Amino acid sequence: MHTATSASSEWAEANFLPRRRATPRVVVIAGIDRSEIVDAALADPALTDTIVPRLEPACSPPCDALLWRCETAAGDPLNRPGLLGRIWHRPPYAVTVRLVCYKPGNTAPEILDEATIGTRGPRDAFRSALDRIAMRFIRDAALDRARGPSAAAPAMPKGRGGWLDYQHARWHERLSTEWWSLGESTASIDDVLGGAGLGTVSWRNVAAGDRYLADPFPWPGTGRILCEEMPARGGIGRIVAVEPGPRPPQVILDDGPHHSYPCTLQEQDTVFCVPESTGRGETRIYRLRNDGVLEPVADPAPHLRLADPTLFRHDGRYWLACTDLDVGTHDNLCLLHAPSIEGPWAPHRLWPVKVDIRSARPAGMVFAHQDRLFRPAQDCAATYGAAITINDIRRLNEAEFEEVPVTVLRPDKAGPFPHGLHTLVHDGARFWVDGKRFVFDPGRTGHRFIEKLSRRFAGAGG
Repeated sequence: MHTATSASSEWAEANFLPRRRATPRVVVIAGIDRSEIVDAALADPALTDTIVPRLEPACSPPCDALLWRCETAAGDPLNRPGLLGRIWHRPPYAVTVRLVCYKPGNTAPEILDEATIGTRGPRDAFRSALDRIAMRFIRDAALDRARGPSAAAPAMPKGRGGWLDYQHARWHERLSTEWWSLGESTASIDDVLGGAGLGTVSWRNVAAGDRYLADPFPWPGTGRILCEEMPARGGIGRIVAVEPGPRPPQVILDDGPHHSYPCTLQEQDTVFCVPESTGRGETRIYRLRNDGVLEPVADPAPHLRLADPTLFRHDGRYWLACTDLDVGTHDNLCLLHAPSIEGPWAPHRLWPVKVDIRSARPAGMVFAHQDRLFRPAQDCAATYGAAITINDIRRLNEAEFEEVPVTVLRPDKAGPFPHGLHTLVHDGARFWVDGKRFVFDPGRTGHRFIEKLSRRFAGAGG
């Protein structure tokens, strides 16, 4: 098995640290105000060795020097008075922001980078998220790693929301629990890609209980489905295998840490499995034997915290699509690649390749259809796992990435799981999905309060 060694630091240095420019250029930075995040980023030698940033928050084109301004898709600077209140916690709970370049003395905009981030959560956290994405734009543009304009339609919050909406969301979280289950659909791939949806979905375990199932992936050659089994009120998830009928699930992986999203890839008679393990360096590729034993094969990212790692092959290389939790929780897509399953694994030149709360985080197996490559992704704008966006990958190599949204699968509001769709896979005969329903659970507040007290007393006793 390829394991972490001292080469890990060399891997990070070679792929993530900037290359020094011979003559740093002066760049006026506008559209953002001073903050701890902004000041720290502008003083970082990784940036100042590459450009000479000149922060002028209110500068607008034309400018006497090269101008990089952080803007909304409507062209408003991110620091426009009152803008934060008009977009925070308002539907559709996503906003598109851009880094726009204006050449000296010019008013013609050039989009260097673009992202769509979520607007839900505490107001101060949202303000910090805007600062972080702005400074990521600037750093990546300085390193010639900007992603350019997105192919997705821009998002701009409208309508009512704000503080009242935030308070409603907080109480909803306190008084409800998520209940997930697996479903299957015989809809054709053409119908799904064409926008006809999944049709009738047959659901397992509709009634809420103590433990739910989510993240379905086929176990090729067995007729069974690998998935996450999770306590309904939170805790540690484990990987199990389920099959039709009343037989209890077979435990595949339950070794202490939380595990979910057991992505599979079949190559001839071998099945590889990459369960999600979000501890730093814990993402591991296994060989899944017929008896359910997992044999370690490679550790592709020994220093990263990755969510929803999705293994696939393209153009003679192995690829791992994932979300880097150090970059963001639900809004980024990152890629690793290797010439063989054992490695060596390296990051894509762009890290992340995409930032979009509506269509970045992986949501199931990448699949080929009619000589095209499709990638399901989560739409987490309104809630975690609200819907699934299917993207058409147009360009993928070690230096470039481009995908275009094709269709969005939303939960059936009249069905038993009306509040979310999270994973989409095809086993060769049918689609498998998981659905979410919020269950009223007033006891959850007391349960969380007891957990908080327990942690506090445990800390005091230590």
